[in-house]
Amino acid sequence: MYPYGLIGNCETAALVSTSGAVDWFCYPRFDSPSIFAAILDRQRGGSFRISPVNPVPAGEQVYLRDTNLLTTTFHRSEGTLVLTDFMPCFNEGERFLSLKRICRGVEARGGPVEVECVMDPAPAYGRARTSFAEREGIVIASGGSQEVILSSTIPMTGAVQDVDGRPRFAYRFTLQPGKQEWFTLGFGERYFALGRKFPSSSDATELAARTSEFWQRWLDQCLYTGPFQESVRRSALVIKLLTYAPTGALCAAPTTSIPEDPGGERNWDYRFCWLRDASYGIAALFRAGFSQEAADFINWIRDRAYDHDFAMQIVYRVDGDPRLPEEFLEHLAGFDGARPVRIGNRAAGQRQLDVFGAVIDCMAVYQRKGGFISAKLWMVIERFADGIWELSREPDNGIWEFQGERKHHTHSKLWCWVALDRAITLARGTGYTSHVPQWERAAADLRAEIETRAWNPRIGAFTQAYDDDCLDAAVLQMPVLGFLPATDPRMTATIETLSQRLLNGPYVRRYDCTDDQGYLSAAFLLCSFWYVDGLIGMNRLDAAERQLEQLINLSSPLGLLAEGADPVSGTPRGNFPQAYSHLGVIDSAVRLERARAAQQAQAPSDTPSRERQEATG
Repeated sequence: MYPYGLIGNCETAALVSTSGAVDWFCYPRFDSPSIFAAILDRQRGGSFRISPVNPVPAGEQVYLRDTNLLTTTFHRSEGTLVLTDFMPCFNEGERFLSLKRICRGVEARGGPVEVECVMDPAPAYGRARTSFAEREGIVIASGGSQEVILSSTIPMTGAVQDVDGRPRFAYRFTLQPGKQEWFTLGFGERYFALGRKFPSSSDATELAARTSEFWQRWLDQCLYTGPFQESVRRSALVIKLLTYAPTGALCAAPTTSIPEDPGGERNWDYRFCWLRDASYGIAALFRAGFSQEAADFINWIRDRAYDHDFAMQIVYRVDGDPRLPEEFLEHLAGFDGARPVRIGNRAAGQRQLDVFGAVIDCMAVYQRKGGFISAKLWMVIERFADGIWELSREPDNGIWEFQGERKHHTHSKLWCWVALDRAITLARGTGYTSHVPQWERAAADLRAEIETRAWNPRIGAFTQAYDDDCLDAAVLQMPVLGFLPATDPRMTATIETLSQRLLNGPYVRRYDCTDDQGYLSAAFLLCSFWYVDGLIGMNRLDAAERQLEQLINLSSPLGLLAEGADPVSGTPRGNFPQAYSHLGVIDSAVRLERARAAQQAQAPSDTPSRERQEATG
């Protein structure tokens, strides 16, 4: 797995390596320029490392229980160094506050440890040169429009060094046991220009306690108590961390250009809010017991709809800006040499018809859990649903964002049906029923069309697109969306065919045909969770539990999941950590637990399930 832990404050995030280095950090938002980007170029990307002078072996990372506070422990013969990293965020009365700081605590145990602090900023994705200044016991590094301020509870007597033509600040000191010391990196404001007080490290211990309490109290809402509780709770913490608090938008992943396939060009910037991804993620949180995130996200969707006269695009910046021009950073070497390094995402201009269904489905979950559908929000739902039939007549780029010829993708048509089906449900729950008859007719016509044109009797499966031969794991969503039960003979046959052609152990690839960029070998972890959901739908609960356990075992030691994996070696692929993968953990675990409860309610307590009977002969 990638040797990184994630910290964040619900506005931006950083990756901290097992060597104690912040190797990825953008500010002030997830989708802002980086100031540390060593994951994309070890020489020019920049990093901020605090570690023993002796770098070997790497540290052992764990999160403080039920929080996003990360510890990295370095064991040395002379003593042990414990590094604690977090970004402060907490509630103050009714307000949520996220401070623009990275706090890094160091504590020696068992003996003194010689420690090295190296701050090597590379502002603006490494395109701006850094200059350093010292003032009032702090170190200021600035370049372009970015500036960071380093303070410490220890007097810093380091020096600025020139390494490979770039300046960096380095400081060595001996840390004695008995007291935790702090380094604080302030960011996001031009302190000199604004005449503001510099961020201090003196309150870091208090901020750690308040931040820990915030995460623990937030997690107390979790309703899941099944066998995968630890993984579900960690996944919820990841999704919450990736939620941009000022708007409620969910960032798909905090990174860019970690390749889906080595040696190719599938290196994408995922630091934005895809309406589909976010709808999935927020709905998963809601099912697990977290409600405020759904309200915030739905309000953000409502505002985007009114701001753009209901002409929504599929992806936005987390602050709602629709402009995501794609650019190559040619000066960066890339993650393990994978190029190009991209910022921005040209998929913003694509047509993906499933988006509206995902959004309306999220609103239906919200209503079912007691959420209020206002007249203003209903107007958004009604406008979306009214346009679905006409949209469904058109081909699109599909969920996988194909860049070649548009097709009539089965998954997209399925979600168009979902948009109508959930709009009907919402209408009956709110009393706004005047458009229901036309939606019912359109939904019936779409269902008949999908069942006729997406089903391929020759291969015995629903296919990627109408009148097609390509298999696509996205059709595995049919049962959980209520289109067809997994026990329908066509759905059962589809799951069986997909398992033969796309499944390898716990891994499920997206599709079995080439696309506009060639052959994609990597498995997509969300598809693997969809397969688990299919097994649950067929009441193969023991098999589903085994499959889910294997998927969860793919997590890093910290419980973090990437976008995908190599189905042969198990090597992680794609941006990290990925909201999609973590919502898959939550949804599949919750569905499995509900299915277990339903099975137990239907059968005598001393009667084993059919699958257990078969397993024991």
